[in-house]
Amino acid sequence: MTAPTPLVCLILLIPTSVEDRVVDWLLERSDERIEFSVHRVAARGPLVKLAGADERVQGFAERVEVKLILERELCLALVDSLRELLQGVDGGYWTLPVECFDTFGQLSAQAIAGGQA
Repeated sequence: MTAPTPLVCLILLIPTSVEDRVVDWLLERSDERIEFSVHRVAARGPLVKLAGADERVQGFAERVEVKLILERELCLALVDSLRELLQGVDGGYWTLPVECFDTFGQLSAQAIAGGQA
C-alpha cells in the first residue's frame, strides 16, 4: 500500500447562478497547481435550499458541483478566498483525502506535479 498523497479533493456545491464566477476565478489561478472539473448535479441536503415549486415537487435542486484536486495548504487558502468571493451565496464545500493521483496517458502524475511535459 502506498502512502497517502499530500493532496485533497475540495468539493464545492454552488447555485448555477455563480458557476461562471467561480470557474473564471479558478481559471485566473493558472499559476497554481489546481485540477478541477465542473458538473451539473441534482442536489438535496443541508447545503441546498429548495427555492422553486418545481424543486419542492422534485425534491432536489439543480446545482453545480466543482471538484478540485490540490495540495492541502493551497486548499485552505482557496477556501478563505472563496468565502470572500461567495459571500451571501447559498452553497458550501467539503474535503476528502486523495489516496492516489495518477494518469492513464503518457504523462506520469509525478511529471504533472512537477510541471514537466
